[in-house]
Amino acid sequence: MFDSQQGKRRRLRGQLHAGTALSLAALSSVLCAGALAADVRGQLVLGSYHAPAPAKPPRPAYNWQIENGVKEVARDRVSPSRELAVVLVGSGAAKAPDRIEVAVSGGSLLPSTVCVRTGTTVRIRNDDEIGHEVYAEGLDGFSPEATSPKAIRSVNLQKPGSWPLLDRLAPHARGELHVLPDLIAVAKVEANGNYTFSDIAPGKYTLEVFHGASMVASKAIEVGDKALTVDPTVLTAPAVATPSAPAASPGK
Repeated sequence: MFDSQQGKRRRLRGQLHAGTALSLAALSSVLCAGALAADVRGQLVLGSYHAPAPAKPPRPAYNWQIENGVKEVARDRVSPSRELAVVLVGSGAAKAPDRIEVAVSGGSLLPSTVCVRTGTTVRIRNDDEIGHEVYAEGLDGFSPEATSPKAIRSVNLQKPGSWPLLDRLAPHARGELHVLPDLIAVAKVEANGNYTFSDIAPGKYTLEVFHGASMVASKAIEVGDKALTVDPTVLTAPAVATPSAPAASPGK
């Protein structure tokens, strides 16, 4: 009887030691996995950057864009958190979410530059008190569709490419959609141009900055197992194509 009780105690101690070893192994695995990911931070240089003026200025959408002879028309300023998208592209497991929301608020798209990975579902959320019909011009499956106030419309994006985002009921609500097959992560961009990527696996990537339809910066970076601070990124405004003069007729 005594030997039987001792055997039970030994078996119990063995089970406890085995459970502890497994728990420590699992904890070690989690800690090691966390150590193999790092945050990436940087800053966009915004001081002299501004979006190029379109070849044909659009109809003013706001009163501060109309010359009234009293107050100077306000120069357009870039809103980094709304208009700029900072992304990492490359090979490896994606950190980008497979579902995002784009709000229509005050007759504007928030954000107006949208970068997603192929296969992502975009939810168009109407925060206004009026209906909207947001669509991606030229993209099958993302045609104009009525979205009533406070409603949400979902579109799954399988085709890579770039398309203008427009609203048939609010012409001044404009944006750009970029569907990237090699997108790894999208940064959180602050109003001062600072950006952060969280928990990026070690490897070589390309950091790209989009403003509307244009890529305004691109640089190669390499992420290790420690936090990385990228050198300040200067944005380059894309050139605006000017219409060529008509060719002179022969004899003139």
